[in-house]
Amino acid sequence: MSVQREHSIGYLFLQTALGLFFLVSGIWTLQGSSGNEIAVAIKSVLKGDNAQICCIVFGIIEVLAGIFLLLRMFVTFSAPIDTILMIIIMIAWIASIILIDFIEHGALPAGNITSVLKWLKAFAYHLLVLGAVITVKD
Repeated sequence: MSVQREHSIGYLFLQTALGLFFLVSGIWTLQGSSGNEIAVAIKSVLKGDNAQICCIVFGIIEVLAGIFLLLRMFVTFSAPIDTILMIIIMIAWIASIILIDFIEHGALPAGNITSVLKWLKAFAYHLLVLGAVITVKD
C-alpha cells in the first residue's frame, strides 16, 4: 500500500528551490568554475588530478541530488531508497560545510569584525541549506 504525502505550498517551494540549488551548484562544480565555493575549497586543499576528481565527485552528487529532489515531488520512491538518498545528500552537504567553512585555506575568520561577519553569514547560509535538506527529508 502506498502512502500519499501531503505538504504545504511552502514545503513544495522549499523542495523546488533546494532541488534547483543542488542541480545548478552541481553543474557549476562539474565545470570547475572559480566562482563555485565548493570547487574553490577543493582546489585550495587539493591540487592537480585529486582536486579534479573531487570536483567531479561532488558535482555528480549535487546534480543527482537536485534531480532526485525535483523528481521526488512527482514520483514516490520506496521508503528505504528515499531515506538512503536523503542521508547521502545530508552527508555530502555536511562534508562541504566542513570543507568550505573550516578546512579551506583562509576559511576561518582572521580576527577583524568584517571577516568574522562574512564567515558567520556564509556559515549560516550553509546551515540553512542543511536545515532545508533535513526538513525535506521527512
